[in-house]
Amino acid sequence: MQPEAAPSEGTPWAHGPGRPKDIPETAVILNQRIITRESLDSSVPTALKLKKRIKRFALDNELDHLPIGDIVSVALDEWLTARGF
Repeated sequence: MQPEAAPSEGTPWAHGPGRPKDIPETAVILNQRIITRESLDSSVPTALKLKKRIKRFALDNELDHLPIGDIVSVALDEWLTARGF
């Protein structure tokens, strides 16, 4: 398999063979009462001001708790699935 190039380099990323059959849909997992979790540490670009925007979203929607882990899970799962992984 060839190494993945950054999107700005113009070379398309490798497309995987498809979503693995043994991975359930995200909604099925997130709707379970007890979910086994693992940590995913990531840095994000400061320019996107994600922390500030998340706080604003929570305040505007009168939320005491925003499930960041669930939001990240949905976003990454959709991104990987779209690329065949």
